[in-house]
Amino acid sequence: MIVTLDHLRRAPGFGVRDGFCAQGGREWFAYYGLDWNAFVRDGIDAELLQATGDALALHVIAFAREEAARGQQ
Repeated sequence: MIVTLDHLRRAPGFGVRDGFCAQGGREWFAYYGLDWNAFVRDGIDAELLQATGDALALHVIAFAREEAARGQQ
């Protein structure tokens, strides 16, 4: 499964508003040595995100899977 920037921006957040900002996403990707530009362009395989074990990654993956189960991308 491919997780996209749209998933990141629309996933229910841990705060008042849904989604996560691009700036925080860039920093998060840099922290884990992941390619932000490739993610923006092509998305990223959920397994790569899952391998980080990070709660944010697992949260966005779960949201993307829920969307897929409802027939949304």
